[in-house]
Amino acid sequence: MNTIQSQVFGGQTLSANLLGTEIFYCPDTLQAPPTPARGGVPVLFPQFATLGDLPKHGYARTQDWQMFTMLDGCVSASLLLTEQADWPHRAQLNVDTSIEDEHVEIYFEIRNVGTTAFEWTGGLHPYFLVGDVLQSRIEGLADTPVYDIGTYGLTRFQNAHAIDEAHAITPSLKLFSPNVNLLLEQEGFDAWQIWNPSEQHTLTDIPHADWQKFLCVEPVVLTAKTITVGGTWMGRLRISLLA
Repeated sequence: MNTIQSQVFGGQTLSANLLGTEIFYCPDTLQAPPTPARGGVPVLFPQFATLGDLPKHGYARTQDWQMFTMLDGCVSASLLLTEQADWPHRAQLNVDTSIEDEHVEIYFEIRNVGTTAFEWTGGLHPYFLVGDVLQSRIEGLADTPVYDIGTYGLTRFQNAHAIDEAHAITPSLKLFSPNVNLLLEQEGFDAWQIWNPSEQHTLTDIPHADWQKFLCVEPVVLTAKTITVGGTWMGRLRISLLA
C-alpha cells in the first residue's frame, strides 16, 4: 500500500512509502518547532542556504502551512508568506504531493501576490533513505556521469568534509542504493545539490550515526529568479522506483 505522511509545520512531507519501500529518511523523533524538521522533503524559500542575508534556507520551512488531503495518496500544502522584517513581499506557496503506482510526484508553485517584484532562490530538499550512503551512487550528473559516494565521497569524509556540491541541472538522475533505486525527474529547477554531512558532523537534531542512512539530492534554484507582480513559477520533481 502507498502512503504519505506530512506535517503542518513547514508544509513538509515526512514519509512516502511506495509498494512497501520507504523513500525518505526521517528520524524517529523530530525537534519541536520552531526548529525545522530534518528529514522528508523540506521546502526552501525565498533563499537557498546562505545565498543572501535572510535566515538559512529562508522562511517557508519554519511556518505553519494549511494542509489538505484531497484524495487517498494526495496531499496539498499552502502557505501565504507575508512581509517579513527583511523581506517586504508577499508570496503564495503551494506544494502538491501525490503518490500512485510506482512514483511520487511533487509540484512546487510560487505566486507573487504582493505589490512588488521579488527575487528568490530555493527549491526542494529531499532526504532519500539510502540505507548506506557509502554504498550509493548517482548516475546522470552532467559533470560526473557516475558519482560513486563510496569512492569519491569517502575521500571527502575521511578529510572531515561533508559533501555539499552544486551540479548543473539535467532532466533526470538515477540514484542507486542498498535501500532503493530511484529515477529522479525534474522540471523548472536550475541545479542539483548533493549533500551529506559526513561522520564528523555536529548536528544535534538526528542520531549521530544516521548520517550514513541518507543522501540529499535536491532540485533547486541557485541563480536568483525574478517573479513579477501576479507572476508564477512552477517546478516539479517526480520520483519513480527502478528495478
